[in-house]
Amino acid sequence: MAATTKNFPDQAWHAAFEVVLGALEEAECVLAPNEFLLADGRFKPLEFSWGLWDTSRLAWCCPRKDVHRLAPWLHTAAADPSRILWANERFVVGGTFAWNQPLKSKSRYVEAQWQERLRRYRRGVPAHPAVEREPREPVLVQQANRDVLIVGASGMGNVGDDLLGEVLASMLAEQGARARLSGPQLDPLRAAKYDAIVVGGGGLIYASRDGTDERQNLGNYLRFGPVGRHFGIPAALIGVADQDHAGGIGKDAVTEMFTRHTLQEFACATTRDAASAALLSRFGAHDVRTGCDLLFDWTSRARGIAADVERSRTRIALIGELYRYRSISEAIGGTGEGSLVGALRGRELDVMMMSSDDVTHARKTAEALRRAGVAARTVDLRAARFASLARTFAAYAAVITTRFHGLVMAAMTDTPVLALDEEDGKKARLLRELRADHLLIADHLAAEATAERLTALLRGSIDAIDRDKVDALAAQSEVHRAALRELLMRPSARPLVKGTSKPGRVFAAIKRFAVSRPRPFDAGESVGLCWAASSIETGGFANLGDSLSAVVVAALSGRPVRHVHFNERTTKLVAVGSIGHAIRGGFALIWGTGVSIRGGVLERNAPVTRYDVRAIRGRISAGHFKRFGIEVPDVYGDPVWLLPSIVNEPVEKKYELGVIPHIQDISIARPEALPKLDALRYRLGKEDASSGIAMINTWHEPTWEGLLAKLRLIRSCKRIASQSFHGLVIAEAYGIPCMNFRAMPGVPNGAFRVDPSTAADADPRVVEFYDAGGRSSFYMYSQQREQRSNWHDVIDAIDRYWEPFEYDPSALLAAFPLPLAYDPLRQTIPTTSHLERLRF
Repeated sequence: MAATTKNFPDQAWHAAFEVVLGALEEAECVLAPNEFLLADGRFKPLEFSWGLWDTSRLAWCCPRKDVHRLAPWLHTAAADPSRILWANERFVVGGTFAWNQPLKSKSRYVEAQWQERLRRYRRGVPAHPAVEREPREPVLVQQANRDVLIVGASGMGNVGDDLLGEVLASMLAEQGARARLSGPQLDPLRAAKYDAIVVGGGGLIYASRDGTDERQNLGNYLRFGPVGRHFGIPAALIGVADQDHAGGIGKDAVTEMFTRHTLQEFACATTRDAASAALLSRFGAHDVRTGCDLLFDWTSRARGIAADVERSRTRIALIGELYRYRSISEAIGGTGEGSLVGALRGRELDVMMMSSDDVTHARKTAEALRRAGVAARTVDLRAARFASLARTFAAYAAVITTRFHGLVMAAMTDTPVLALDEEDGKKARLLRELRADHLLIADHLAAEATAERLTALLRGSIDAIDRDKVDALAAQSEVHRAALRELLMRPSARPLVKGTSKPGRVFAAIKRFAVSRPRPFDAGESVGLCWAASSIETGGFANLGDSLSAVVVAALSGRPVRHVHFNERTTKLVAVGSIGHAIRGGFALIWGTGVSIRGGVLERNAPVTRYDVRAIRGRISAGHFKRFGIEVPDVYGDPVWLLPSIVNEPVEKKYELGVIPHIQDISIARPEALPKLDALRYRLGKEDASSGIAMINTWHEPTWEGLLAKLRLIRSCKRIASQSFHGLVIAEAYGIPCMNFRAMPGVPNGAFRVDPSTAADADPRVVEFYDAGGRSSFYMYSQQREQRSNWHDVIDAIDRYWEPFEYDPSALLAAFPLPLAYDPLRQTIPTTSHLERLRF
């Protein structure tokens, strides 16, 4: 141990290390400061606690001043004096298991100080001062309506990482969001005041390199997924990549568990290359898309600056950790004249630093060149802004770099470049996509062969990277823009007034995230709700029936609603929609949901999911759940029935008939889109339009106003013929004469009575909806898809056969799992202000 702990500052560190070594014998996992990780590989970073809520026997060693490094569910244990195992003037050791040693008397004074720090923190007083900062590059934000926290490696001494934060800030500004930048050491309590969290970009996903444990970096960044979820703030990984040494993620079970749990808490992820996307997907990240390095988004800007710069014929740049590569150090001549020196004489040589890691290498390189008689100066770019960097790179005849963003800057400014890398490194991946002959694989070539390639570059025999390839890569930055747009459309449940410095209200319910024990949502907490939300695949638009889940739950509870994915390992409410079978993992609180058994999805999900069913849409859905041993009460109904108490503005009846197709029959996911051309039953002629027939699809803008516009259109119809299930439910709820409109095999076009017990081909959603109200039969209109409809006959059938549907929602309402903000059976909603902030 002496060799691995010799750099500990003092005896207090050694004493704490001895204690936690003993804890290794008792606990499943021991979390400790980064310095302890280097001393013994069995420890894990304190930040891993954000992804280890399922670990019951856990010990931790935390510096007294760093209460913020423990996840909130450990705060609960840490507040229990019986869980404090040991303390000294620097550290507190605790655990979530029975410790076999009593707390020594000399530790009690320090433990009391720790408890006071913890109480202040739980009241909402951050443990550390603010570290967020404004972007350095000029950013114009018009009509800012979102505050976004960007967490990355910017401000830590690396030019590339600094630029990535600036690019993200500019992309967010385009979306009307103000951004502030922070490194990963941010106190999580300070994240509570933001509307969204972006973690990115660059190589943030890594666990080990050359035997050196770097899992601390993994914990620093990935914890912000659960941090966002804890505070009801959507979070995304944008423009990230795995480092060349990410293999350590899967080397032990705890690191893999942390990675899987935290990745699932990000709403989406975009990467800079396909290999990184594959890695994130393999470890459970949602909705992973491949783009490019974020800096390529500024390609046009770089070229505009470079166009005004006169390129030197003799000026050469050497950038990065050159002495990591033996072939380069030998070619330069570490102890004498190397094979490259002759080609370098007579040239202006700049040894450049783009990272703090480059400083030692730059000094060694410059000294070796000077000894060999080559004039060289060192240039520090670490404080340079983008315009200055672009001008600098554009002035060089050639660039030799070990820095990834040195390669990117050269590519954007049309500067000939050679990059050194390992076989599967990030620069190697990029150059195999752009131009492989610009790549030197580290130490695979002898010094002479390396010098030959470098000499060819210096003589102008190697051209700049093809502009078209760089442009094609830059175009992929739209992947990141689209993900940011989607992130900003997600509802934020942040219950704070902008600018507040005391987020105690958010942090007070400290236990709420832990999923080891099922529990309802705490008082004042935002509601984590599953629904099929808008996405990139839907063009950013939402489907009315799915969106109404958020509307009804937010209205009845009076609380903010935040969207959670179907497979998040957390407590989640599941309400409107046929999605009960699709919920996987965590604890599902079911209220009014529909269930299907098609495709065996429920069979796969039921064994790994815990359920608390309060109400379900109908008997068919209940039967599917019961088949898998899930307890279901006899409480049936669709929550959309309560919509008239939420949206009750008067509307003018403009249309004789509103026709609502299923979204599968709509040509494209847009609110104004028409049915597909081959869906002849929805074809409207001029005479139909003039007769007051409206074709209505259920796609809408993902905002409150967009949803209201679609509801107004439906309510402005005197009758409704709907293949859309919730189109029918909305009509019945508002007392609009209506009829289910779909093809029934073997049934001629026209109205007919459906007996649910014998009509196997009827829509099961419609069957159980009417059955929940006690109706033994109902009428529907059968119409073949490939035949034109007789709309006058449809109108006549609705007038002849429709009867007001009577459903008593009292039992459904009594089963609502949260306190009611108002009584929808006797009142209308007192305010829709919180609904107006919803994003679907």
